[in-house]
Amino acid sequence: MPPRAVPPQPMQISSWQHAELNAARWMRHWGYTDATARPGGPDSGIDVRATGALGQVKYQAAQIGRPELQRFVGARPYGSTAQLIFFTGSNYATTAAAYAQEWSIALFRYRLDGSMTPLNDTARRIHRSSASTVPIAAQTPETAEVQTFWQQNWRVVAGVLLLMAPLGSIGDEKTYTGPLALDVLKFIGILLACWSLGTFLIAARFGVRIPLPIRTFRTAIVRRPEAGPTTTAGRARVPHPTHDRVTAACTTQHDDLVTEAARLLRAGSKQHHVDKILRDRGVGFMDRGRILTEAKRLNKRS
Repeated sequence: MPPRAVPPQPMQISSWQHAELNAARWMRHWGYTDATARPGGPDSGIDVRATGALGQVKYQAAQIGRPELQRFVGARPYGSTAQLIFFTGSNYATTAAAYAQEWSIALFRYRLDGSMTPLNDTARRIHRSSASTVPIAAQTPETAEVQTFWQQNWRVVAGVLLLMAPLGSIGDEKTYTGPLALDVLKFIGILLACWSLGTFLIAARFGVRIPLPIRTFRTAIVRRPEAGPTTTAGRARVPHPTHDRVTAACTTQHDDLVTEAARLLRAGSKQHHVDKILRDRGVGFMDRGRILTEAKRLNKRS
């Protein structure tokens, strides 16, 4: 049985800076080990950043409504699939809770003693997962929140240098020896390589994930009819444990997405809203169409 994760020690919440630091400590406890708060920085809608998650903290007595969550979703970088986590010391309006369910936003309420209470299914799933798993390479609050400028931004510096590197190679007689067509191809290759790596480094600095369009192909194995005692046309398929596990996992994930899409459609969500949720989770265009079609059939049968 794996050891239980130890919750963060209580932190007295006396200001919004302490609320952001406390939220970052809890996110590290939930497994986002590089979660870092930046108290005093510009309010861009994101107060805590981590690989795979973004957090916003509200230190106010007023109730949180739908517009606050909409601005939070709008502050997420384009193309990012990071988990959104919202923290407040007050309560959430009914419209905010419905919007959070539509966008899978985890809603938490913190208290002045630093404790954290999950308020919807997404938040309870995140909070419950930390009870049986210990964060890998967990950082202490001191090492995670105190970082030098170079530690935080070396990827940006390296990325900018890579973006500018192809321009510095223009006119290099050792690189471009002719003819002109070959030199153009060389420049295009250097440009694509440097810009791809530079873009990746800059995106990694700000927690933006670049999904790779990898599709899983399912192969149907059909048993041929027996041709006779002397032939091997009817040879039975030999089970392959690894292939079977991968196929079963893909089928289970597909069924879960169909069930969730059907539930959202029954709850009144528009089809294009459900399609956007699936696209944000990295589901391809053709797969989204099949999932929505099966979800509508499932609702008709029920």
